[in-house]
Amino acid sequence: MTEKQWATLLNVINGKKDKTLPIGFIIDSPWLPGWAGMSVMDYFTSEDNWLEANLKAIRTFPDVIFLPGFWSEFGMCTEPSAFGSKCSWQTNDLPFAQPVIAGLEKVDSIGRPDPSKDGMLPFVISRLKHGQRQIEREGHAIRFAVSRGPLNIASFLAGTTDFLLGIRAYPDEVSRLLDTVTDFIIDWLTLQMEMFP
Repeated sequence: MTEKQWATLLNVINGKKDKTLPIGFIIDSPWLPGWAGMSVMDYFTSEDNWLEANLKAIRTFPDVIFLPGFWSEFGMCTEPSAFGSKCSWQTNDLPFAQPVIAGLEKVDSIGRPDPSKDGMLPFVISRLKHGQRQIEREGHAIRFAVSRGPLNIASFLAGTTDFLLGIRAYPDEVSRLLDTVTDFIIDWLTLQMEMFP
C-alpha cells in the first residue's frame, strides 16, 4: 500500500469524503496465482513467484487499494499449521488443514503455539522480510498484521461439522478452544507488528 493509498484508507475509516471514490479489494491466494499465470503450488512454494504475482497486481491496477497487500500466507493452512494440522497440498487447488482435535472433549489436548517458531508462521515472516526491500522500492509498505479469525481457525482445528455441533453439545469446550485460539491470534498479530512496525 502506497502512502497515498494509506492516507485514503485512513480517511475512509474516519468518515472523511474523498474527491474520487476509492476502490479496494482483498488480495490473496484464492485468485492471485491463476490470474498471474502460475499454479497455486508455485505461488506458495516460491518467494519469487509470490512477490511477482503481487507486484503484477499493483502494477496492473495502480489506483486500487489491495488489502492487506502482499499477504504472505499459505492459504487456510497458515494458522492451523501452528497447532500441528496436517496440510494437504494440490498443484492447482488451495491447501487444506486437517483437524487436530479428535473430539471436542479433548480440546485441552492442544496448547497455545508460539508464532515465532511453530507451523508455517516463521515462513510467513521470512517471506515478507525477503520481499520487503522490493515492496518498498515499488513505493509500497507493509501496513497490516493479518490473521484469520478465531471461528475460522477453530473450525479447521476441530473440523467444521464437529465445531458447529460442539457449540451446542460442548459449549464449555468450544469456549476454551476459542480462548486458546484468540490468545494465539493476539500473539501472532503482536509478532507481526514487532517484525514490521
